[in-house]
Amino acid sequence: MNGSAAEAPTIGAPTGDVPIVDAHGHTLDQAFPTQRPLHEALGGLTDVPLMRAGGVAVQLTACWVPDAAIGGPHGSRQPLLKMLQMVDYLHRELEGAAGEQAALATCAGDIEAARMAGKVAFILGLEGGDCLQGDPSVLRTLYRLGLRHLGLVHEGRNALGCATQVWEGETMRAYDEGSDPLGRLTDAGREVIREMDRLGILVDVTHMVEATFWDALEVARRPVVATHGNARALRDTVRYLTDDQIRAVAATGGMVCPSPMPLGPGGEEAGLVLLLDHVDHMIKLVGAEHVGFGTDFLGQGDNPQGLAHIGETGLIAKGLRGRGHSSEATAAILGGNFMRVFRAVVG
Repeated sequence: MNGSAAEAPTIGAPTGDVPIVDAHGHTLDQAFPTQRPLHEALGGLTDVPLMRAGGVAVQLTACWVPDAAIGGPHGSRQPLLKMLQMVDYLHRELEGAAGEQAALATCAGDIEAARMAGKVAFILGLEGGDCLQGDPSVLRTLYRLGLRHLGLVHEGRNALGCATQVWEGETMRAYDEGSDPLGRLTDAGREVIREMDRLGILVDVTHMVEATFWDALEVARRPVVATHGNARALRDTVRYLTDDQIRAVAATGGMVCPSPMPLGPGGEEAGLVLLLDHVDHMIKLVGAEHVGFGTDFLGQGDNPQGLAHIGETGLIAKGLRGRGHSSEATAAILGGNFMRVFRAVVG
């Protein structure tokens, strides 16, 4: 593991009584393949011991389960089966020894209960809705199992809409919206968003091509989020959000969460400076009340500079204060804004 855990606040309290929330991490993706105990060190950039060391109270753990037909070399031929296996693993772990240190949060009250018990809270998310195959009944079933977040697309075009990049063999390229009228949100995608609003599931607009993005905002009636979205104004890459898109997310009452990990392609260096630069830009654009952070941390290999792993989350607070942001703004960015949006959408 690169670096050591920085001095950090107690679980979930950067300022006052506001929990620290990682709006997009991959602890479950890190743990599931090896079936290792969820509450033990996993050898990557995120796990329960590191979250506790970093004072992180909550992580939206976004399961990445692409369909092999569109997800390139990382795809599954049975994405729904794999997703159900991951959810089963999570529940079994939390019913066992991991339940002493972690809990599943399906509402804001669950987060507060976990903090009172000294536990890390996981919000179950899904990055890319490939496994739904456009069927709201699958969404409803996953909701009953604890799902409270969905990023409709991740790579390529699925039954819901289209992502900014597609696979050609083992190579990714930018999606050509101009040549494909199906780059829009599909009828099934519209129905799924309406059902997400009804149930109380966070709509994540990260990775959407612009046509799908704007269609999604037309349909959504609750605040929407970009759980790991950086600004195209600082790095012109299709996977980042334009200033107009950032303003539109804020106008829903939602939030954009810059990441220390580049979504690429763009040649940026992963790390704390990348995160803080994009946070600064978005604060100037829409105000601190619409900004958070999502680490997008998973395994080793990316070597984020100045923020080696989630155990160093205290350095984000230090960096924000060092750039002149108030204690109130820092607390909002580290978790207060997410909690407001989560309550508004999920309850």
